[in-house]
Amino acid sequence: MNIPSEEDKIRANTYRVIAGLFLKEPDEEFLKAVKEDFEMDFKETPEEIAIDFARIFVGPGKHLLPYESLYNFPIGEKSGLWGKTTDEVHAFYESSGLMLDEEINLIPDHIAVELLFMSYLVEGGKLELQKRFMDEHIMKWIPEYCNEASSFANTIFYKEIAEITRDFLLSEYEELHGKGL
Repeated sequence: MNIPSEEDKIRANTYRVIAGLFLKEPDEEFLKAVKEDFEMDFKETPEEIAIDFARIFVGPGKHLLPYESLYNFPIGEKSGLWGKTTDEVHAFYESSGLMLDEEINLIPDHIAVELLFMSYLVEGGKLELQKRFMDEHIMKWIPEYCNEASSFANTIFYKEIAEITRDFLLSEYEELHGKGL
């Protein structure tokens, strides 16, 4: 059994925390922890952040659905939920030994699920799979999505979260490729 290093525990936790911020609006306690951990400078109330969460990720009206299949899809195919990309992501999870719980009510290519999957790979010491998933999925859409989300957000909180997520993933990508894989 591979025991994760302290650095890998921190990396896996960072993936989980960021994933949580895309799953649902954070409560006051989570906001305080995130503000401290990421040294953020937002001043909005939990209510203002909850409203912006719904506006960005849920709708109604124009919003930014956080699904890979809307950003990364085969040439000649239209973007759309539950497309070929979704199937590829799900197959990647299964090939790594992860079976998604049927109680999870998210499409497999939701940003939070993909980030949680990276935490699973980091904790499991699956370096080659981390690099492959980063190359084949994460980097093909999440940095672009974060740029759009940062521009679209009304709150400093979500502008900063989008930038932190993008910068973290770019750093992870460089680090993974620096390990000579």
